[in-house]
Amino acid sequence: MKLNFLGLPDSSNPRVALVPLPFEFTTSWLKGTKFAPLEILKVSPNLEFFDEEDLITPHEVLGFYTEEIIEFSTDFERALAQVEELAKKYAEKRLFAIYIGGEHTVSFPILKVYQKYYPCLRVLHLDAHLDQRDEYLGSKLNHATVMRRVKELNLPVLSVGIRSASEEEKEILLNEREVIIPAKDFIKDEEASLKKVSEFLGEGPSYLSLDVDVFDPSQAPGVGTPEPGGLSWYQVLEILKLFVKANPVAMDIVEVRPMPALPITEYLVARLILKISAYLAKSLP
Repeated sequence: MKLNFLGLPDSSNPRVALVPLPFEFTTSWLKGTKFAPLEILKVSPNLEFFDEEDLITPHEVLGFYTEEIIEFSTDFERALAQVEELAKKYAEKRLFAIYIGGEHTVSFPILKVYQKYYPCLRVLHLDAHLDQRDEYLGSKLNHATVMRRVKELNLPVLSVGIRSASEEEKEILLNEREVIIPAKDFIKDEEASLKKVSEFLGEGPSYLSLDVDVFDPSQAPGVGTPEPGGLSWYQVLEILKLFVKANPVAMDIVEVRPMPALPITEYLVARLILKISAYLAKSLP
């Protein structure tokens, strides 16, 4: 199936690729993330294409290309390989790719590919959860273990917005405080938190993994595990501005669970894609 972001035709010379990933195998509570890419693309034509903050129309500057919505294999390992194949396609093209999930598990095969193209890659992880269990429900790779598997690739990870963790992750909370910014700390001292994000990213290259439950559920209710006390729209935008300054190569947006007749979260994500595109367009020489 082919459905384009903003409902616009694909650019003949795009700088940004939208890659839908309707991948869902391991969600353990509220299910439905596989429907998110389609629903996000469906609401996107209702956006204003003009960005009121930077006074720019991103698609006119960047050009967008939207990948077809593929059908994943019912075999978990084969489906992971399909994600890798798509990631390799766009890493080779050196386009800024926005991977639209789907569950958070997709970050691992994507980053496994991007690490080969960007050996000094740094990963900014926005999430309500650490996602660093060693195993969950009998599986080593799933939405609750994905960032642990990413760290095992020897990729540095800074996790921002955290406000829920398992007992198994207690030692990480105690011993790795320098690479975790809990939501309450970010909200209490936004300036210091943004400085920490900036210092971590440095000059990049950088990758952003954004689990939409990083937002407070009052702003993004359509997620699998809506944790109270999250970041606001404007706080996340300030983080995105720092990411764009750090040689960004790609990002994923994951864990949206569409709510029938209430597409608030899908619209927020479509708007988020447009905002980061505006920041990218503004940063071009």
